[in-house]
Amino acid sequence: MEAKKTKINLETDRTRLLNKKNSLIAKKKELRAEIVVLNAANVPIRNHQDPFLRSTQDKLKVKRSSPFDSLKKNFQRVFT
Repeated sequence: MEAKKTKINLETDRTRLLNKKNSLIAKKKELRAEIVVLNAANVPIRNHQDPFLRSTQDKLKVKRSSPFDSLKKNFQRVFT
């Protein structure tokens, strides 16, 4: 009985994974077609982004000081 349940669960997992794989393959084909169109239009792909996205990413960057800043200051005090 337990083996039968396990076999059914494995079969449903297999079916779900195959459906996911097929959807990813379809998405890959769509993206490749989009890249071909962009290349034909001579648009650089890396710069082809939403301009609002870039400004948000800049705001999220955290400016941290180097972990060696204090060490560097100590060495400068010793050598000057």
